[in-house]
Amino acid sequence: MKSHSKTLLALLAFGFAALAGSAQTLKVGVVDMARLFDAHYKTAEKNLVFQDEQERVKAEIQRLNDEGLALQEEAQGMAEQLNNPVLSDDAKAEIQVQARTKVEEMQRKQQEMNTLVNNSSESLKQRIMNFRTLLMDEISKIATDVAKRQGITMLFDKSGPSLLGMPAVLFAEDNLEITDAVLAEINKNKPADAPDGPVAGPASSDDTPTVAFPAN
Repeated sequence: MKSHSKTLLALLAFGFAALAGSAQTLKVGVVDMARLFDAHYKTAEKNLVFQDEQERVKAEIQRLNDEGLALQEEAQGMAEQLNNPVLSDDAKAEIQVQARTKVEEMQRKQQEMNTLVNNSSESLKQRIMNFRTLLMDEISKIATDVAKRQGITMLFDKSGPSLLGMPAVLFAEDNLEITDAVLAEINKNKPADAPDGPVAGPASSDDTPTVAFPAN
């Protein structure tokens, strides 16, 4: 019985010693992944591309909108002509046919514009999501390499909230932060013609122009 107790004590002592040894080699690091994403030169480059595309779509939507408004005015003008008492029945019938044609064309413009708004919005959202996923993966690999070179064995991202909505890292001393070191590693490969500083991302879909001319 005593021999068994000695063996158990020896195992416990060995376990505590192993834990103490591993605790001594544990080195924690903290990084702000959101800041790295926003400050990345590729994010600035891609935001410029997204902004240009969004402006192109807005211009096309505005063109369709202007054409639709012009058609509406023409149809309204034709409707007013029907009140002219000197017009014959045949002339009125012809005007009605022309007015219906204008209304149908206006409705086609409206449908074309709605389709453009929906398709461009969904396409932009998907492209932004794909870009974000790929770049975050690239940043994660760079951050991991920097952490390993500094002997860090566990790296935490302080930018995102936990499942409870709290910050993932409540407190960390400044000497645990490696965000600046990772950003320096990223900028090491920054092209000379890359934008200087962050560039605001594209406007939300709520800012996209919508159909302005009413249906008849």
